[in-house]
Amino acid sequence: MKKQMIVISTFATVLMSAWSAQAQQAGLSDYYLAPVEAQIQANNLASGKAGAVVGTWLTQSGSLEVQISHCGEALCGNVSKVNDAANLSNMTAMGSAATPASAAPVLGKTIMEGFTPNGAAAWSGKIFNRADGQTYACQMRMLSPTELEVTAYKDKPENGRTQVWTRVSNIITAQK
Repeated sequence: MKKQMIVISTFATVLMSAWSAQAQQAGLSDYYLAPVEAQIQANNLASGKAGAVVGTWLTQSGSLEVQISHCGEALCGNVSKVNDAANLSNMTAMGSAATPASAAPVLGKTIMEGFTPNGAAAWSGKIFNRADGQTYACQMRMLSPTELEVTAYKDKPENGRTQVWTRVSNIITAQK
């Protein structure tokens, strides 16, 4: 039964994405599937599947949107939108004397890589902090279908810096 729910949830996610794209191309204005999207994410979260975290997330500072997706057997995250290039991050250097990274373009850059399951609705990997140009160990954990806790650290997660990222809805709402 659990396997069937996962298959149905995955199918519904794919179908919803295709429907959203078609509705956008057709110029439909009253298209809204937030309750369906929320249920799909809740099902993925409850099952502890990577599908729960796949999607677009707004960093706590609001400066970047990161698209988390499957990269082989692991998850990775690429910068899909830069909202405020001047506001690098509020994940400051962790006791490092490193200088901030250059102002090189970050759109499309992979800033998260190698995330593999680490318990229920949690993953471990590496994250690049453009504020100091360093790569850190990282854990991410779903707090809810719309909130992702991201903790970057050097030695232990308890000594790291934590942000809460917010899911960016890919749903088209009524446009006036």
